[in-house]
Amino acid sequence: MLKKVLLCARFPYTLHLNSIGKMGRIVTVSAFLIIAFLAIGAIFWRQELKYQLPTPVPTDYKTVAHGASIDRTLLPPASAYFLHFYNPDCPCSRFNARHVKSLIRQFHDRVSMYIVVPSSQALTQAQREFEGQNFIVDNTQAIAKACGVYATPQAVIIDHEGKLFYRGNYNRARYCTAKASNFAELSLVALLNKQPSPAFGWMATQSYGCELTDTDKNEIELF
Repeated sequence: MLKKVLLCARFPYTLHLNSIGKMGRIVTVSAFLIIAFLAIGAIFWRQELKYQLPTPVPTDYKTVAHGASIDRTLLPPASAYFLHFYNPDCPCSRFNARHVKSLIRQFHDRVSMYIVVPSSQALTQAQREFEGQNFIVDNTQAIAKACGVYATPQAVIIDHEGKLFYRGNYNRARYCTAKASNFAELSLVALLNKQPSPAFGWMATQSYGCELTDTDKNEIELF
């Protein structure tokens, strides 16, 4: 009888311990799920959402209007230019590389085309992506600033008079799959057909992608 009484006395205590253990497991699982969701959210922000928002405009940015004269002493001698501002560390730059290669194949014999990278380190990776192409290392962002570029990927077209014919995005779609909005390609066609620069609106000119990287070098290198 005494044994039964002791067992009965211990039973509520045992239930209490079981409840604490169950609650602890719930808290642990909940914490794990919260951390997992936060990690997934951070990855989504880094890889997707961040690049669907306009690139922040630098505080010292100076607008360069379409039709403005560009200092061609910053560039190799040529009649007209197509500049592709590329940063291999930027996912958006990698996404549209295939489209840029297509443009190079179509137009390389009719306009001087250059891949502009922000550093010598970026050049090595760019040479692997765009094998056999012409490159400019814009260490001080002198060319980017002269053309009004503050993000990658961006296309710049300079006409035969040294004026800014086009500056902006390649396409409204990240992978350049919407042919009707191939802004850079349509501008190239217009240039070569001696037509005015097309007016696409903010979808072409509002920069999306990655900010240009900061550098502390003081020269432009040609390759």
